[in-house]
Amino acid sequence: MKKLLIASVTVAAIGLGGLALAQPAEPGMRHHEPVKEIVKHLRGISLSDAQREEIKTLVSAFKDANPRPKFGDIEKPNLDFASATEAQISAFIQTQLEEREATHFAFAQLRHDIYNVLNEEQQATLLARDAKRELDRQKHHDAFVKQEARFAKRIDGEVKGPKRKPREFLFEGIELTDEQVASLTELRESFKDASKANREKLRNFKDAQRDLVRSQSFSQDAWDALFAQYKDDLVSAKVEKAKQHQAMFQVLSSEQQAKLEALREEERKLREIFKP
Repeated sequence: MKKLLIASVTVAAIGLGGLALAQPAEPGMRHHEPVKEIVKHLRGISLSDAQREEIKTLVSAFKDANPRPKFGDIEKPNLDFASATEAQISAFIQTQLEEREATHFAFAQLRHDIYNVLNEEQQATLLARDAKRELDRQKHHDAFVKQEARFAKRIDGEVKGPKRKPREFLFEGIELTDEQVASLTELRESFKDASKANREKLRNFKDAQRDLVRSQSFSQDAWDALFAQYKDDLVSAKVEKAKQHQAMFQVLSSEQQAKLEALREEERKLREIFKP
Protein backbone atom coordinates (compact mmCIF):
# COMPACT_ATOMS: atom_id res chain seq x y z
CA MET A 1 0.00 0.00 0.00
CA LYS A 2 2.86 2.35 0.83
CA LYS A 3 4.34 1.76 -2.63
CA LEU A 4 1.02 2.43 -4.36
CA LEU A 5 0.44 5.59 -2.37
CA ILE A 6 3.84 7.07 -3.10
CA ALA A 7 3.51 6.11 -6.75
CA SER A 8 0.07 7.68 -7.18
CA VAL A 9 1.00 11.00 -5.64
CA THR A 10 4.44 11.14 -7.25
CA VAL A 11 3.04 10.50 -10.72
CA ALA A 12 0.51 13.26 -10.12
CA ALA A 13 3.32 15.55 -9.06
CA ILE A 14 5.44 14.97 -12.17
CA GLY A 15 2.66 15.25 -14.74
CA LEU A 16 3.21 17.95 -17.37
CA GLY A 17 0.34 20.29 -17.92
CA GLY A 18 -1.22 21.34 -21.20
CA LEU A 19 -0.88 24.92 -22.35
CA ALA A 20 -3.73 27.27 -23.12
CA LEU A 21 -3.90 29.60 -26.09
CA ALA A 22 -3.22 32.80 -24.18
CA GLN A 23 -1.60 31.62 -20.97
CA PRO A 24 0.22 28.46 -19.89
CA ALA A 25 -1.84 26.33 -17.57
CA GLU A 26 -0.40 24.84 -14.42
CA PRO A 27 0.82 21.30 -14.41
CA GLY A 28 -1.96 18.69 -14.29
CA MET A 29 -3.37 18.46 -17.80
CA ARG A 30 -6.54 16.45 -18.16
CA HIS A 31 -7.34 15.25 -21.65
CA HIS A 32 -9.25 17.97 -23.55
CA GLU A 33 -9.27 20.24 -20.49
CA PRO A 34 -7.03 22.77 -22.34
CA VAL A 35 -9.83 23.18 -24.90
CA LYS A 36 -11.89 24.67 -22.08
CA GLU A 37 -9.02 27.07 -21.41
CA ILE A 38 -9.14 28.19 -25.04
CA VAL A 39 -12.86 28.89 -24.68
CA LYS A 40 -12.20 30.96 -21.56
CA HIS A 41 -9.51 33.06 -23.25
CA LEU A 42 -11.65 33.67 -26.35
CA ARG A 43 -14.47 35.20 -24.31
CA GLY A 44 -15.07 38.83 -25.16
CA ILE A 45 -13.02 38.65 -28.38
CA SER A 46 -16.15 39.30 -30.49
CA LEU A 47 -15.71 36.42 -32.89
CA SER A 48 -17.64 36.57 -36.13
CA ASP A 49 -19.94 33.73 -37.13
CA ALA A 50 -17.41 32.64 -39.72
CA GLN A 51 -14.62 32.59 -37.13
CA ARG A 52 -16.74 30.54 -34.73
CA GLU A 53 -17.44 27.98 -37.42
CA GLU A 54 -13.78 27.80 -38.40
CA ILE A 55 -12.68 27.33 -34.78
CA LYS A 56 -15.42 24.75 -34.22
CA THR A 57 -14.12 22.76 -37.19
CA LEU A 58 -10.55 22.93 -35.86
CA VAL A 59 -11.56 21.76 -32.38
CA SER A 60 -13.71 18.93 -33.74
CA ALA A 61 -10.83 17.71 -35.89
CA PHE A 62 -8.51 17.82 -32.88
CA LYS A 63 -10.90 15.77 -30.74
CA ASP A 64 -11.42 13.22 -33.52
CA ALA A 65 -7.67 12.80 -33.97
CA ASN A 66 -7.01 12.71 -30.22
CA PRO A 67 -9.85 10.75 -28.60
CA ARG A 68 -10.27 10.89 -24.85
CA PRO A 69 -8.70 7.74 -23.35
CA LYS A 70 -11.00 5.51 -21.34
CA PHE A 71 -10.18 5.25 -17.65
CA GLY A 72 -9.48 1.53 -17.87
CA ASP A 73 -7.06 2.07 -20.75
CA ILE A 74 -4.73 4.29 -18.73
CA GLU A 75 -1.73 2.23 -17.67
CA LYS A 76 -0.57 2.44 -14.08
CA PRO A 77 3.11 3.20 -13.49
CA ASN A 78 5.28 0.10 -13.27
CA LEU A 79 7.92 1.82 -11.16
CA ASP A 80 8.19 1.30 -7.41
CA PHE A 81 8.64 4.91 -6.32
CA ALA A 82 9.08 3.90 -2.69
CA SER A 83 12.47 2.37 -3.42
CA ALA A 84 13.30 3.83 -6.85
CA THR A 85 16.69 5.44 -7.30
CA GLU A 86 17.14 8.90 -8.77
CA ALA A 87 18.33 7.35 -12.04
CA GLN A 88 15.22 5.15 -12.26
CA ILE A 89 12.90 8.07 -11.56
CA SER A 90 14.73 10.16 -14.14
CA ALA A 91 14.38 7.46 -16.80
CA PHE A 92 10.69 7.02 -16.00
CA ILE A 93 9.99 10.76 -16.24
CA GLN A 94 11.93 11.09 -19.48
CA THR A 95 9.87 8.29 -21.01
CA GLN A 96 6.64 9.91 -19.84
CA LEU A 97 7.64 13.24 -21.38
CA GLU A 98 8.53 11.68 -24.71
CA GLU A 99 5.32 9.64 -24.87
CA ARG A 100 3.17 12.72 -24.25
CA GLU A 101 5.02 15.01 -26.62
CA ALA A 102 2.99 14.00 -29.68
CA THR A 103 -0.25 14.95 -27.93
CA HIS A 104 1.26 18.22 -26.70
CA PHE A 105 2.30 19.12 -30.24
CA ALA A 106 -1.17 18.30 -31.58
CA PHE A 107 -2.68 20.70 -29.09
CA ALA A 108 -0.02 23.33 -29.85
CA GLN A 109 -0.97 23.02 -33.52
CA LEU A 110 -4.61 23.60 -32.58
CA ARG A 111 -3.70 26.71 -30.59
CA HIS A 112 -1.59 28.01 -33.48
CA ASP A 113 -4.38 27.47 -35.99
CA ILE A 114 -6.97 29.16 -33.76
CA TYR A 115 -4.68 32.11 -33.12
CA ASN A 116 -4.33 32.60 -36.87
CA VAL A 117 -8.11 32.67 -37.25
CA LEU A 118 -8.14 35.90 -35.22
CA ASN A 119 -7.59 39.27 -36.84
CA GLU A 120 -4.86 41.69 -35.71
CA GLU A 121 -7.14 43.56 -33.32
CA GLN A 122 -8.28 40.34 -31.65
CA GLN A 123 -4.70 39.11 -31.35
CA ALA A 124 -3.73 42.43 -29.75
CA THR A 125 -6.54 41.96 -27.22
CA LEU A 126 -5.09 38.58 -26.24
CA LEU A 127 -1.63 40.09 -25.84
CA ALA A 128 -3.01 42.86 -23.61
CA ARG A 129 -4.80 40.25 -21.51
CA ASP A 130 -1.54 38.36 -21.15
CA ALA A 131 0.24 41.44 -19.85
CA LYS A 132 -2.52 42.13 -17.31
CA ARG A 133 -2.65 38.47 -16.26
CA GLU A 134 1.09 38.47 -15.63
CA LEU A 135 0.82 41.57 -13.44
CA ASP A 136 -2.06 40.01 -11.52
CA ARG A 137 -0.08 36.79 -11.10
CA GLN A 138 2.89 38.68 -9.69
CA LYS A 139 0.69 40.65 -7.29
CA HIS A 140 -0.95 37.44 -6.12
CA HIS A 141 2.45 35.82 -5.65
CA ASP A 142 3.77 38.76 -3.63
CA ALA A 143 0.68 38.74 -1.42
CA PHE A 144 1.02 35.00 -0.90
CA VAL A 145 4.67 35.35 0.13
CA LYS A 146 3.74 38.01 2.69
CA GLN A 147 0.91 35.86 4.02
CA GLU A 148 3.22 32.85 4.35
CA ALA A 149 5.78 34.92 6.25
CA ARG A 150 3.15 36.18 8.67
CA PHE A 151 1.73 32.69 9.07
CA ALA A 152 5.19 31.31 9.87
CA LYS A 153 5.63 33.94 12.57
CA ARG A 154 2.25 33.04 14.05
CA ILE A 155 3.29 29.40 14.22
CA ASP A 156 6.42 30.45 16.10
CA GLY A 157 4.40 32.72 18.39
CA GLU A 158 6.10 35.90 17.16
CA VAL A 159 2.84 37.70 16.39
CA LYS A 160 -0.42 37.94 18.29
CA GLY A 161 -3.16 35.45 17.64
CA PRO A 162 -3.74 31.74 18.24
CA LYS A 163 -1.05 29.38 17.04
CA ARG A 164 -2.08 27.31 14.04
CA LYS A 165 -0.66 24.27 12.34
CA PRO A 166 0.27 24.76 8.69
CA ARG A 167 -2.15 23.01 6.36
CA GLU A 168 -0.56 20.21 4.38
CA PHE A 169 -2.58 19.94 1.18
CA LEU A 170 -0.59 16.86 0.18
CA PHE A 171 -1.89 15.10 3.30
CA GLU A 172 -5.33 16.68 3.53
CA GLY A 173 -7.57 14.67 5.84
CA ILE A 174 -4.65 13.35 7.92
CA GLU A 175 -4.14 14.56 11.49
CA LEU A 176 -0.45 15.36 11.87
CA THR A 177 1.44 15.49 15.15
CA ASP A 178 3.44 18.54 16.18
CA GLU A 179 6.62 16.59 15.47
CA GLN A 180 5.44 15.70 11.97
CA VAL A 181 4.45 19.29 11.28
CA ALA A 182 7.91 20.41 12.37
CA SER A 183 9.57 17.79 10.16
CA LEU A 184 7.47 18.70 7.13
CA THR A 185 8.10 22.41 7.69
CA GLU A 186 11.83 21.75 7.85
CA LEU A 187 11.70 19.66 4.68
CA ARG A 188 9.65 22.25 2.84
CA GLU A 189 12.10 24.95 3.85
CA SER A 190 15.00 22.87 2.54
CA PHE A 191 13.16 22.47 -0.79
CA LYS A 192 12.32 26.16 -1.17
CA ASP A 193 15.28 27.38 -3.24
CA ALA A 194 15.29 24.39 -5.59
CA SER A 195 11.52 24.56 -6.03
CA LYS A 196 11.65 28.26 -6.86
CA ALA A 197 14.37 27.71 -9.46
CA ASN A 198 12.47 24.81 -11.03
CA ARG A 199 9.22 26.79 -11.19
CA GLU A 200 11.09 29.53 -13.02
CA LYS A 201 12.47 27.02 -15.52
CA LEU A 202 9.01 25.58 -16.18
CA ARG A 203 7.51 29.05 -16.59
CA ASN A 204 10.24 30.01 -19.06
CA PHE A 205 9.50 26.85 -21.04
CA LYS A 206 5.77 27.52 -21.13
CA ASP A 207 6.30 31.14 -22.10
CA ALA A 208 8.60 30.02 -24.92
CA GLN A 209 5.96 27.52 -26.08
CA ARG A 210 3.28 30.21 -26.06
CA ASP A 211 5.45 32.61 -28.05
CA LEU A 212 6.27 29.91 -30.61
CA VAL A 213 2.60 28.97 -31.00
CA ARG A 214 1.81 32.58 -31.93
CA SER A 215 4.78 32.89 -34.25
CA GLN A 216 4.80 32.43 -38.01
CA SER A 217 7.86 30.23 -37.41
CA PHE A 218 5.73 27.57 -35.71
CA SER A 219 6.33 24.07 -37.07
CA GLN A 220 6.93 20.51 -35.92
CA ASP A 221 10.69 21.00 -36.23
CA ALA A 222 10.63 24.25 -34.25
CA TRP A 223 8.47 22.64 -31.55
CA ASP A 224 10.78 19.62 -31.30
CA ALA A 225 13.83 21.88 -31.10
CA LEU A 226 12.26 23.87 -28.26
CA PHE A 227 11.42 20.70 -26.37
CA ALA A 228 14.98 19.42 -26.83
CA GLN A 229 16.33 22.73 -25.54
CA TYR A 230 14.38 22.50 -22.28
CA LYS A 231 14.18 18.72 -21.87
CA ASP A 232 17.01 18.38 -19.34
CA ASP A 233 15.54 21.18 -17.23
CA LEU A 234 12.09 19.56 -17.33
CA VAL A 235 13.42 16.17 -16.29
CA SER A 236 15.56 17.55 -13.47
CA ALA A 237 12.65 19.64 -12.14
CA LYS A 238 10.30 16.65 -12.11
CA VAL A 239 12.92 14.39 -10.52
CA GLU A 240 13.45 16.94 -7.77
CA LYS A 241 9.70 17.15 -7.18
CA ALA A 242 9.41 13.37 -6.97
CA LYS A 243 12.29 13.17 -4.49
CA GLN A 244 10.64 15.83 -2.35
CA HIS A 245 7.40 13.85 -2.22
CA GLN A 246 9.31 10.70 -1.33
CA ALA A 247 10.96 12.48 1.58
CA MET A 248 7.68 13.93 2.84
CA PHE A 249 5.90 10.56 2.76
CA GLN A 250 8.57 9.09 4.97
CA VAL A 251 7.29 11.40 7.73
CA LEU A 252 3.91 9.63 7.84
CA SER A 253 3.30 6.54 9.93
CA SER A 254 2.09 3.35 8.27
CA GLU A 255 -1.39 3.96 9.74
CA GLN A 256 -1.50 7.47 8.29
CA GLN A 257 -0.38 6.20 4.90
CA ALA A 258 -3.14 3.58 4.98
CA LYS A 259 -5.75 6.23 5.85
CA LEU A 260 -4.52 8.54 3.10
CA GLU A 261 -4.68 5.71 0.58
CA ALA A 262 -8.27 4.98 1.63
CA LEU A 263 -9.20 8.66 1.23
CA ARG A 264 -7.66 8.81 -2.23
CA GLU A 265 -9.40 5.61 -3.29
CA GLU A 266 -12.71 7.03 -2.12
CA GLU A 267 -12.07 10.22 -4.09
CA ARG A 268 -11.17 8.18 -7.18
CA LYS A 269 -14.46 6.24 -6.99
CA LEU A 270 -16.44 9.46 -6.56
CA ARG A 271 -14.75 10.94 -9.63
CA GLU A 272 -15.72 7.85 -11.60
CA ILE A 273 -19.39 8.55 -10.89
CA PHE A 274 -19.19 11.89 -12.69
CA LYS A 275 -17.01 10.81 -15.61
CA PRO A 276 -18.76 11.25 -18.99
